Amino acid sequence: MNVSVLTKLPLFRSIRQNEIERILQELKITETYFKKGEILAFQDEACNRLILLLSGSVKGEMNDPSGKVVKVEDIYAPNPLAILFLFGDDNRFPVQAIAREDTIALVIPKQSVLRMLSMNETLLKNYLDISANFAGRLSKKLHFMSFRTIRQKLSLYILNLSKISQSDIVELDRPKSSLAEYFGVSRQSIERELTNMQTDGLILSEKRKISIKKKDKLIQLIRF
Repeated sequence: MNVSVLTKLPLFRSIRQNEIERILQELKITETYFKKGEILAFQDEACNRLILLLSGSVKGEMNDPSGKVVKVEDIYAPNPLAILFLFGDDNRFPVQAIAREDTIALVIPKQSVLRMLSMNETLLKNYLDISANFAGRLSKKLHFMSFRTIRQKLSLYILNLSKISQSDIVELDRPKSSLAEYFGVSRQSIERELTNMQTDGLILSEKRKISIKKKDKLIQLIRF
């Protein structure tokens, strides 16, 4: 195992390589290989293990009550899967995780995770920090998904980019096809709504570059 890769994982931040090696050897943790298209975890399966991506990427998909498959997000190495759902009552994987490409991961049983966290205080703090950050992102995503119209979702997305860049001229941080998947709509719907927002004088849109013209109007759109 290339332990130097693990030092790039947020979970092992600020932990020396020889200490990581000691922990993995003591717990007998080894790499697991997943081929493209292979399932790493099923939706609603008991979350009884921590999966840490070392290389490659997975896509998270969710089946809604009608049986429709909705893509939730892509997760790239080095990152954990469903770290927030490992503990608690009736804890289950929230989505189905499928390898987008050949992927290498550490699959650590829940009991080994508990022991691992007790072996190093920095490791425990990193785990808690990652969980808290994930919970924050999940809260923002739920807020985002509470909006019903594409215009509301685009307004919030653009305003968030503006806040990060501290500028009224922003660039979409993902392709429009990926943005459409994130919104759960077609790319054509995204393109059409951007055009409509430009016609209404709210923004100027040129490829992935967005210039905000009426920020107050965008803010009004996301207020209930």
